[in-house]
Amino acid sequence: MAKFLFVPLFLGVIVSTSATPINAVDAYKKGDYENAFVEWLKFADLGFAKAQYYVGIMYINGQGTKSLPKVGARYIKMASLNGYAPAQQVFGMLYFHGKGVSKDLVKAYTWLALAVIQGRTEAGIERDKVWWNLSTTQIATARLELAELVANERTGLGDDKKAAEIIKDLAETGHAEAQLRLSKLFFKGRGVPLDIIESYKWHTLSAFRGNLEAQATDTALRSHMTQKQIDEAAFRASVWIPCRQKNRKC
Repeated sequence: MAKFLFVPLFLGVIVSTSATPINAVDAYKKGDYENAFVEWLKFADLGFAKAQYYVGIMYINGQGTKSLPKVGARYIKMASLNGYAPAQQVFGMLYFHGKGVSKDLVKAYTWLALAVIQGRTEAGIERDKVWWNLSTTQIATARLELAELVANERTGLGDDKKAAEIIKDLAETGHAEAQLRLSKLFFKGRGVPLDIIESYKWHTLSAFRGNLEAQATDTALRSHMTQKQIDEAAFRASVWIPCRQKNRKC
């Protein structure tokens, strides 16, 4: 059963795509796994994300080749980093089960959540199963990693606004690292309006919660501001109240 864990997902993708080598699709559907594997491997090594995904699946399942989960996971990773959502979903599952990679629930959540954002709504069930096994600290780490992937154009998104929303949700809970990252986004106007006052507000909150980088760069940030702006930011920080995190989002 475990050997063919990903076959249903795999077949679903084959039926729905026209971008893969047609000979490989036909060969696989006929059960000619060896020829399908050889055909897809050519395209995978040329950097085609879908072919990388298919090769990864076949290595994991031992279809047309030896079952080599670690090699399969490497191909799935390539496809995931190249922005292929089905691969991102499977990559999260590999981390969840510790198949071909070391078991890592934070990375499992991160990749499954990215797949959901990319339109793989069915990955939401798996993502939620992982979420229930995470500590608050692990969830925060996963969110920060997710924001980085969402902002990365290579993963298929390059969405600074969505990444900023993820970071802001976490910053509103009082997470010091997220607050510092949000401060930097406001300073650069990346995914949020350029706002030096909001930048210093979040910078101040992060420093107050013990973030050493924020504490060390306080003077440098203040040098870009007028005293009136500094006073306004200090006031906003003084009246800010963290939201109570009862679910995934505040």
